[in-house]
Amino acid sequence: MHLLKAATILLIPLASATCTPWSTPGTCTPTSASCDFYNCLENKSNCGASGYALGYALPFCNAITAVSSTLSPNGQAWYSATKLCLQNALVTEASCQTSCTDIYLNAFASHVPCYVDSGFCELSGADLKIFFQIVGVQGVVSPDGLALFGAVLQQCVALYLNNEVNSGWTKWLVRTLNGEI
Repeated sequence: MHLLKAATILLIPLASATCTPWSTPGTCTPTSASCDFYNCLENKSNCGASGYALGYALPFCNAITAVSSTLSPNGQAWYSATKLCLQNALVTEASCQTSCTDIYLNAFASHVPCYVDSGFCELSGADLKIFFQIVGVQGVVSPDGLALFGAVLQQCVALYLNNEVNSGWTKWLVRTLNGEI
C-alpha cells in the first residue's frame, strides 16, 4: 500500500490547499545542525510512533548523525545537505494542518531529489556502506525502501550515462555491469 502511495506522489504532486496553521504555537526551523525539526513536526501533527517524523525520519536522522564523523568529507557534505533538504521539504507540513498520510507521502516524495541533488550518486563505497549499515536490510527491502532506492539507483545511473556523475559508487556499478571491472 505504501509503495503505491509513494509511487503516486512521485508522479502526481499533491495540490496545495489553503493553510490552516497548527494549534501548537511556534515554528519548526530546518537546520543541518540537528534533527530537532522532526520533534517539532511531531509536536504539531501528533502522528505518533508510526508517523513519518517519529517512525522514520527522527530515528534515521539520529543514527546517521551519530556516525557522521566517520563519513568522508564528501559524505559529510552530502549528509548535511540532505538533512537540510529533507527538512525544508516539510516546512509546509510543519506550518499548516496536514494529515499524517500527507506528511508521510510528501516526505517520501522529497527523498529521491534530496538524496540525488545532494550528491548521493557520488558517495564513495565506504560512505555508502555506512549509510546502508544504518538503514539496514529491513529499510532497503521494505516496499517503501525498494521504491526509494530503485528510484535513486535509476537516477544515479542516468546521471552517470549523461556524464553528469563521474565518481563514486555509481561509476563502479556501471563499469561492473558493463563487464569493465
